[in-house]
Amino acid sequence: MPPFSHLLYAHTATRRTAPITPTHRHLTAALGWIERAHAAAGDGGISKGYDLLRARWVPSYPETTGYTIPTLLNAAVYLQQPGWQTTALRMADYLLEQSTPEGGVVHWERRGDPPVVFDTGQVIFGWLAAYRLSGERRYLEAAQRAADWLVSIQDESGAWLRHQHLNTPKTIDTRVAWALLELSAQTGARDDYTQFARRNLDWALQQQEPDGWFRHCAFTPQEPPFTHTLAYTIEGLLHCGLHLKEDRYVEAARHGAEALLRLQRPDGSLAGTYAEGWRPNQTYTCLTGNCQMGIVWLQLYRLQPAPRYLKAARKAIGFVAHTQILEGNGSEIRGGIAGSAPIWGGYERFKYPNWAAKFFVDALLWLSATQDNAPAPLYAG
Repeated sequence: MPPFSHLLYAHTATRRTAPITPTHRHLTAALGWIERAHAAAGDGGISKGYDLLRARWVPSYPETTGYTIPTLLNAAVYLQQPGWQTTALRMADYLLEQSTPEGGVVHWERRGDPPVVFDTGQVIFGWLAAYRLSGERRYLEAAQRAADWLVSIQDESGAWLRHQHLNTPKTIDTRVAWALLELSAQTGARDDYTQFARRNLDWALQQQEPDGWFRHCAFTPQEPPFTHTLAYTIEGLLHCGLHLKEDRYVEAARHGAEALLRLQRPDGSLAGTYAEGWRPNQTYTCLTGNCQMGIVWLQLYRLQPAPRYLKAARKAIGFVAHTQILEGNGSEIRGGIAGSAPIWGGYERFKYPNWAAKFFVDALLWLSATQDNAPAPLYAG
């Protein structure tokens, strides 16, 4: 591991906002970290991440393993490295073993408990990507069982009230709705997947304030939402709106994305949390949220090439890139992305979560595709 002073410098130094150069170096470093997290888990999944204070890798996290599969397959196409396809299919097989009799997936901390809505939705992305690559029906059948379970437990309001992590309904489930629409689009599966997805999206729209902020967007009612969860909600609305060709969902996503764009700091970062009225009540930044919003701004730029979207995305992704440690012998953190900057911030404090690296890779792939005027990454999630 690099000297602690090196680590602290990487999270406190003045941020540069110049373009990332070279993108390839940051991308391969992040993928290398994901590969090591996969190896450290030892069971086919991806370790939840590396805990600096305890100096250990944490066990596999099914949810984030699920939506990292599309990331690895997109990277395999971009880098022309088919080895990532083998790794991704190994992860998809691991997830088959995590499926419960109901068809869902449990939270990483509560193996043996009932399945969780959000985690199950994110794993559907992985199985669909594996099916699209391999044609193996076991992945499609697992995705359909998961979707059938999700629609069977949805409340009439459109929210998922049961089987929620921390027993809290959340607008981030727009990303579950997105998974249902991906299943319907890829397979021509049951029409009611679309019906249930739209029902959840309509509930989420009811939680959006006139200024674009979302109620029920945090992990618990007592805390303000992280930028990460606000971005989850915006991502789901945007992709669902594009799937359904319904402007009201796209515009709800744009409304939230525009609010965050106006709040972007000069160094490219966003606050770690935003309370009602978009009040930034934390000085640290959630690095995953920065990556996600960079992707959203790039996607909006491809829909409407307003320079402010591209500029904001470059700054956000560049900020995260300059926290990434690229040198040294510390394989546990080299190439990874921390939870917060500074690293002692309130989101995944002193940890390197796997989903931060996943969204950083996604952001770099979207940035490269946009700057090169190339097609968008193929696999969704």
